[in-house]
Amino acid sequence: MSSQALLIRLHLSPYLTPSVSLNLALGSYHLMAGLLLGVFKYAQIHGSKTATAHPYISTAHRASLMYGFASAQLAGIALLSAWDERVNVAATVATQTFFVAAVGTYAVHGVLRDTTNQLKAPHRLGEKRVLPGWMVHGFMAGLVVAEVVGCGVLTAGMGKTLWMVYQSST
Repeated sequence: MSSQALLIRLHLSPYLTPSVSLNLALGSYHLMAGLLLGVFKYAQIHGSKTATAHPYISTAHRASLMYGFASAQLAGIALLSAWDERVNVAATVATQTFFVAAVGTYAVHGVLRDTTNQLKAPHRLGEKRVLPGWMVHGFMAGLVVAEVVGCGVLTAGMGKTLWMVYQSST
């Protein structure tokens, strides 16, 4: 390792906690997935008589790009969180699990072209499978809870840090 790389590593290491690193790594994953889904979207548009991609490919493309930037924001929020790092990692894992699962679900429906509304019964998965309603609605409830609570925990931790800084400066 070069001396310059070592200096950079030593300078950044206190800030690259597991929750920050996980959010940055998954943010990069979301960004790359979004770009690759954009290529797939273009291929569908190019091969379509109506010059359109399946709605869920478009949704997966946009959601992945947005989750990439949201992940970068979460990394900054986790960096400033006053909570124990185990709490920050748990909040990150909860949020990121559903970020990845949501994009995956959108992409699967877009590739299979089995629905244009995954929340409308019957809940199709491919041509022959139908998912039970409780599974789809349970996933959506889990997504809402995990994303809102996970982000909320990190945001509250950052708020506590900012409050402590404010209190110490007055």
